[in-house]
Formats: sequence, C-alpha cells, structure tokens
Amino acid sequence: MSLIVAYPGTAGSFSCSAARSAFPDAELIAFQTFEETAQALTDWRCDYALLPIENSHAGVVLTTYRLLEKLPVHIVGEVIRVIHHQLLGVPGARMEDIRVISSHPQAIAQCGEFLSRLAGVQVITSGNTALSAKETAEKKDVSFAAIASMEAQKEYGLSVLAGNIETSGNNMTRFFILSNDSQPLGVPDKATLVFRVKDEVGSLVKVLSIFSDHSLNMTRIESRPVPESSFQYFFSADLEGKMDRSILRKALEAAKPLTQELRLLGVYPKAKMPVS
Repeated sequence: MSLIVAYPGTAGSFSCSAARSAFPDAELIAFQTFEETAQALTDWRCDYALLPIENSHAGVVLTTYRLLEKLPVHIVGEVIRVIHHQLLGVPGARMEDIRVISSHPQAIAQCGEFLSRLAGVQVITSGNTALSAKETAEKKDVSFAAIASMEAQKEYGLSVLAGNIETSGNNMTRFFILSNDSQPLGVPDKATLVFRVKDEVGSLVKVLSIFSDHSLNMTRIESRPVPESSFQYFFSADLEGKMDRSILRKALEAAKPLTQELRLLGVYPKAKMPVS
C-alpha cells in the first residue's frame, strides 16, 4: 500500500507541491486548515502530515508551532521550497479591472511591496492560496483575483496578470514533515525544541551555553508570548550537529532544571537548499 500524506489547502497549493516533492509516489489528501491536517495524523488517517513552519521573508508560522506544542507528534523531516507568487485572474481580466485580491495572510505579507502600489484594490485573506485561486475561477468575475502559484493557475485555468510578485527575490518556505512515530526520515543532523526558562537571572544564557557545551550549534531561536502568562515567553530553537542520542539526551537533562517546560519536537535530516 502507498503512503498517505496530509497537507493543508487544496490541489495547486504550495503545501501540495512540497508534499509531492517529499513523497512523489504517495497518496496526498488535502484539508482546509492546519488543525484538520494535524488531526488527521493524530487520528491515524495518514502516515505523515506536512505543515509550513517558516518563510524566509514573512517569518514563522505560529499556528504550526502552537499545534506542535500541544499534539503528540514528531518532526521527522523538512522540505524547503522556492516560492513564486502570481496574481491570477479569470481569462479576459486585466490589471485595471481588479478591485479585490484574495490570498493567505503569509502570501499577502510576502507580496507587500507589490500590493502597496495598487490603488483602490481591497486585499482580503483566505485559508489558503489555492483556495483563493479556486474561488477566483468559480466567481468568473474579472474584478476578483488571487495570489497563488503557477500550479494553481494551471489547476483552475486562470490567467497570470502579474508574475513573480513576491517582495524578496529569495523567497523560500520551510515545511515540517510530521509523524506519530519519532523515527527520522534519514540520518538526523538537526533538531527542533521548544522551552520556557525559569524566571531567574541568567537562565536563558545558561540554557544556550549548555547546548554549545555539547557541540550543538543553535542556528535559530525565536520567542513568542505565552498567552496565559503576561510577559513570559516560549522559545523555539533549531540545533544542528551530530545528533547522537546520548549527547542530545545529556544536553536536555542538563537544561531541564533551568526550564519550566522543555520539549524536543524531533530530530531529522536537514533539508537541502533549493535552487531559486
């Protein structure tokens, strides 16, 4: 039996493209929201789920991190895709016809410079870029357009009104591959964790030093507020290096007394950087 892989959106979405690149022979199933995608995995309706986690221009996808913090799933791989956004309209539409543009908030953020030059155009959000493309095709309205991929353009028979409208010429999105099992999809050389430090002087610095002392290179760290605790923060971090389980376990054990909460989300092989 072929693998079943869940992704958010619909055919023609960037998540669909990323899932296909990671699992060329798998059966792909689409869900409207990130939450539904993750739930399909925890309900064992699929073997893997794929969710976007970070864009090189717009930053982290907080919804994904919030799901990872509360669900018993594991990061077992990652995929990085070059993202090119197109402004799509129905056949026959012209730029001067457009009055409403729909897309996912991340795509809108990634195309801010282009959108700022459009006068008299309303920008509205949707759950997914491909869903916006599908809605554009269904409306058959020359004044309605979507920001989406070339795959979505082909899928829904739309016309490209403006191509490659992303602000950054090096626009990439990283996707996590999630599983109910912790077994990585290859030799791991990267890890992701989330933690909260104790409210004590130097706690964060000490935690960072522990990972360095164990030859683990922290390549990314970000903070976000804890909603139920004023002015307290969750940290998410990526570590790179030799993911020897005993060394990693020792580092986590040494860091644990300095934290209120510490969870390893997964160890996995680092994705190769794609060519733009």
